[in-house]
Parts: sequence; C-alpha cells; structure tokens
Amino acid sequence: MCGIAAIIDTDPMPDTGQQGERRDRELLAMLARIRHRGDTECFAEHSVEPGVALGTNRLAIVDREHAKQPQTDTQGQVSVAYNGELYGFQSVRRELEGLGHTFRTASDTEVLIHGYLEWGEKLLDRLNGMFAFVLHDRRDGSFLAARDHVGIKPLYYVRRGTAYYFASEQKCLLTYDAPIHTVSPGTFLRNGREERYFSLSTTPRHIGPREAVGTYRRLFDEAVRQQVDTDLPLAVTFSGGIDSAAVLHTARRFHPAVTAFTIGFEGSADVEVAERYCREEGIAHVVARLDRQELIDAIPEVVHGAEFFEAIDAMDTCVGQFAFRLVKEHGFKLALCGEGSDEVNAGYDLFRQHDDPVELMRYRVHNLHRTDLQRVDRSSMMHSVETRVPFMDRRLLEFAYSVPMDLKLRDGQDKWLLREAFRGRLPSYLVDRPKIRMPDGSGLKNTLVDHARTQGGVDPGIGADIGVDTPEGAFFLQQYLKAGFPMPRERHKRAGYDYSANGYFEFVS
Repeated sequence: MCGIAAIIDTDPMPDTGQQGERRDRELLAMLARIRHRGDTECFAEHSVEPGVALGTNRLAIVDREHAKQPQTDTQGQVSVAYNGELYGFQSVRRELEGLGHTFRTASDTEVLIHGYLEWGEKLLDRLNGMFAFVLHDRRDGSFLAARDHVGIKPLYYVRRGTAYYFASEQKCLLTYDAPIHTVSPGTFLRNGREERYFSLSTTPRHIGPREAVGTYRRLFDEAVRQQVDTDLPLAVTFSGGIDSAAVLHTARRFHPAVTAFTIGFEGSADVEVAERYCREEGIAHVVARLDRQELIDAIPEVVHGAEFFEAIDAMDTCVGQFAFRLVKEHGFKLALCGEGSDEVNAGYDLFRQHDDPVELMRYRVHNLHRTDLQRVDRSSMMHSVETRVPFMDRRLLEFAYSVPMDLKLRDGQDKWLLREAFRGRLPSYLVDRPKIRMPDGSGLKNTLVDHARTQGGVDPGIGADIGVDTPEGAFFLQQYLKAGFPMPRERHKRAGYDYSANGYFEFVS
C-alpha cells in the first residue's frame, strides 16, 4: 500500500539535464503532499528518466525488505509505480513462472511487470485486489494507468500539453492549474484513451435461497482468507453491526492475531454491543470514547485530508479517522473493515422504500469510489494504515451484485442473504440486529451538523450553482475551498442520508 505519483510525457524533449532536475523536483513535491501514505523510511522511492518520472511513498506490507519501488524487469523494459494489494497473486505468479518468467522479489508489484510483459492490459482480467498503478513501457514510450474493479484505491491525473501527471490524491495536482480527472473504477488509461476492463452484470442470476447462502458464505470466507494472508497483526474496525462482525469472526478463523477496535460516545449502542461480543468470545478489544470538541477541531484537517466537500461524507470521515488513529497508536499498520456491504446487500431502510431497489443498489455501488471507499482510503491513510474491504472482493462482489433482490430483501428483512450466511456463526443479537446508522450507533447524533449550522462567516449561497442548499453543506464546502481545492464543477449527490433539524432522514436523488 502506498501513495504514488508519476509524470509521463508522451512526446518528451531531448533531456538537457535541467529538464530531469525539474521533473525530479516536481515529483518530490507531489510525493511530499501525500507523505502520510507510506512509512517514513520509505518516503519518495523514485526514478527519473527522459520522458518519465515515477515515485512512491511505500507502506511496506508484502516483502517489506525487497519490494522497493518503482520496480522494473531485469532488462529495463517496463517500470511501475503501484499502490495496493493483489489477493491470491501467487497463482498468477506461478502461471508466469511456468511461461518462463523469473522473479527477483516475493512482492505482488513484480507480478504487474511480468504480467504486462506477457499479456499487456489483459493482465487486468487476472487481478483480484485493490490497486492503482502507472506503468511505463520503454520499448515504445507508452503508458498504462489502471484502477481496481470498484475503485477502492484512488488515482487522479491532469494533462498539460503532451504530459500526464498522476497521483493518489488530488492535492498533489492542485499546482498545475488544470482540470483534475479521475481514473474511473474498472478502467485503464492507455496513452490518454480510457477503456473499461470490468463491469458488473446487470442480469440477475437464477439461484435458490439455499444455494445463494452457501455460495455467499464460501466466497466471503475465501475473500477474508486471502486478505488476512500476512505475518502482520491485524486490526478490525468493529461497530457491533453484522457487517463488521462478519469480518471480525472470519478474520479470526484464518489469522492468529486479530484485535477489534471500536469508537463511540459514552453509552452508545455500538460500544455496548461490541464490548459484549468481544467479552463473550475472548477477543482482544480496544475501545475509545469520542470527544465532541476533538471532532469539531479535526474538521479542517479531515476535509483537507479526505478531499470531501459533501457534508455527510466529511462528517462520517471526522469520526472514522479517529478509529484509524487509534489503530495506528496501538502499533497496527493493517486493518479490515465492513464497508460496502449495505450498498450491495440492500442494508439501508431506503431500499425497502425505493420504487426500484435494484437500480438504487447499482447507483450506490457505482458511486462507492467517491463516497464510502474514498472515506476509508483517506481516513486510514491519513494515519498510514492500510485498510482492506472484504465485501468488495472482486468475486464476492460479482456474485452478490447479481443475486436477485428478493434474496436480499426477504419477508421484511434487509440483508437477508448476509444474515443467513452468518446465522449459526454469530449470536442472534448480531445476526438480527437492525441496521443502525453511524450517527446513532456511535452516539454522534447531530453534533457536527449543529456545529456547522451555527458557524458565522459562511456565505449561504456558496455552491448554489451545483445544488448545495443547506447551511451545513455551505459550511463544509467553504472548508473544502479553504483547504485549497477549486470550486467543484458538479455535485455527485448520492442516494443516502441527509440531515434535518430533528435528526437525519433518507433521501434519494
């Protein structure tokens, strides 16, 4: 897991030496803005050559001693800067070794190089994981920039003339005074042309309840087993809900050193349920109480770090980043969480109320990369913690997405498929616990909304052109602009939760 930056000129001028020095300074400046995404001792591993500069702030997880980046093959044909983790990559490596490829490290990064040399962009069809990478091919000066199937890991770019500037976070690209583009999930950019390599099927599969439950359980077990394949101790952020409970239970089946982390205000429902389960199961458990003033004080830092201007996303990140700060303080650099389950498994009340819950699922899943998955990435990487999301495993997601909605919403029960998959594995008070949104479960309530609505000096009309129409929306947009980001050109308002004077309510747009 890393933060990456790259500068690739598709029509470079002859290198005068000064040009290389300038590219080196530019690359280091980009990496400095995302220093938090890697280990201190692995800051700015980079290379600069005519037409290409690649750099990484490496958070060393796999083959920590030898997987220095950027990596290249022995003949210097291809080099890559890579952020992410490939699950089960050993099988791809064995296939490549059978085809005559020789590896120098045990890292998943090197699989990208040899896989590209063997299959080109078709390599992406063989990958399961969370990743974003920029690869340069010296043989013809071309490049390939790619992002994982659902957008767990971020990748942005700007174009100036014949040069492309890539980075893991938008803040690296602000100085270039050019539109910042997002590499879409499940796509690759090859020499400026974007193509899709992954799509979720919109055709529901024909499957009965018993087979669906058994298949889901098997795929979930395999997803977690692959994601806990590490010699590092593991943290699981545990809210006391079924999503994180499923992750925690399964992680403990396949890894010997798992600790649960829970945050919430004193007396909150999440903390009480989480403490009960961990006490009954003898699970190592760290609990921290949230503090109202700490949350408020963190707003500017969180908005800058998470790159959100939507109020709901920024507020959720204010809370979430405290969990990962706690994980970091206890010496962990690898965590798992339960994000993404509600979107694909119809876990919110609004699924029962919506005229077309299947369409709502599609909308929510395809926007995760700029909502919940962005929140997890930024809030964890702000504290140099890699966080894996088992519910977004490629094979599990493909299956769950295609399961008929009447196996998710069944007999008035939301998330029926997931609940039945874990019935007998988890106690009934977890399996049948109703969905409780984070503001209620953690005890946050309207703490940040009330603060945002009472702040002076906020232009109530700010963002009106893109549909920002609440005091809290104006407040967080102003914080976003103060952090140095440009005025958004559009608003991708998600179907989700908004806040009212008396609490929060669901909206669909």
